[in-house]
Amino acid sequence: MSKNHSFRKWQIVVSLSCFLLFANTELLAQMTPDMNGVWLATSPRSILTENMPPLTAQAQADFEAFDPLSDPSIRCVMPGFPRSGLIIYPFEIVQTDSMILFLYESFGMVRRIYMDGRDAPEYLPPSRMGYSVGHWEQNDLVIETDNFSPALLDGAGRRQYGDLSVIERYRLTEDGRLEADVEITAPQTFASPWLRHFTWELDPEGIIFESVCDPADSRF
Repeated sequence: MSKNHSFRKWQIVVSLSCFLLFANTELLAQMTPDMNGVWLATSPRSILTENMPPLTAQAQADFEAFDPLSDPSIRCVMPGFPRSGLIIYPFEIVQTDSMILFLYESFGMVRRIYMDGRDAPEYLPPSRMGYSVGHWEQNDLVIETDNFSPALLDGAGRRQYGDLSVIERYRLTEDGRLEADVEITAPQTFASPWLRHFTWELDPEGIIFESVCDPADSRF
């Protein structure tokens, strides 16, 4: 076999491989549900404590001793996730292949969901938003979040102690709504995982407004 023929055969193989890679990438992009846009909560506020498991003895004692004036959010400290973000205030999804952004109107919070399989850097400290990685399971966007710092789970005084992990499964319904099943695990807070369900509707003309919090304002 001549060198020219071998080189030509190699070119064909490389070209075909590149074509298949591009085609698979395009096909995957077409198959991925489009969740871009501003979403408005449709879940009633009554679900804030729905299905909540019993508190541990430590969490119950802290709950009973809680002083609402000690809530950091009244000093404009970001409440973090999952306390804020799943209900009441709108949020925007910005979707790319390698990262999905959740932009919350509440306190201007931002979540970065890494979709490229990376792990959290060893130097990354715990935070109120945690560290989120995601992947697609057919039409479900699955997000796993951990590496939280201790914080309140609500304004009533239930708190998590840094052992929190959250698994969210987002999907689009046939009528265009967004829904999510959320599993909150916090062994020092709850006797068992807390299973929750949320829904949102798309606001085609929606935008996220600036969040302003001034601790000197008498309304806070």
